[in-house]
Amino acid sequence: MSGPTDDTRDHPAPSVVSVWPAVVVIAIGVLGWVFAGAYAPEGRQFPRIVAASLVILGVIDLWSRLDLPGLRVVADVWGTSFHRREMPDVPPFGREMGLLLWLLGVFAGVAIFGILVTLPLFCLAFIRFRARRGLFEAAAIATCLFVFEIAVFEWLLDYELYRGLLFSKGGFARW
Repeated sequence: MSGPTDDTRDHPAPSVVSVWPAVVVIAIGVLGWVFAGAYAPEGRQFPRIVAASLVILGVIDLWSRLDLPGLRVVADVWGTSFHRREMPDVPPFGREMGLLLWLLGVFAGVAIFGILVTLPLFCLAFIRFRARRGLFEAAAIATCLFVFEIAVFEWLLDYELYRGLLFSKGGFARW
């Protein structure tokens, strides 16, 4: 049976437990809040909710990484700690960067092709190649997501999901 050694489990890598991941999440939340201010009042609500959530979760994460008063309460309530059984593995840097590339691919796909097309394709590819599941299972999940997007957003809410630069009126010229 392969897995982390007891030494790794007791002493996660310094890059994993440092404060920088939490600081980056907080910074992204603050930047999201600031940039959302350029939208119309109706359009800035959702991005600001997401940004505020990132800041709150980032602060909780930061608190769990520092020796601050109430650390044990934060760890017990939020389940944070690098010494819990849920965090027995310290993934290699390359695997983490691979996941980051997947996410950057989704952002690029949404920008170019839109939400309606990109999310099901991302699910299909990620489940098939990253999770190593069967093609039928991946296709079934991607199809369910596509049907959900159409049914909920396009029909029930009568809300046209972002079509991307390639499929929207004006496309790349408006960008």
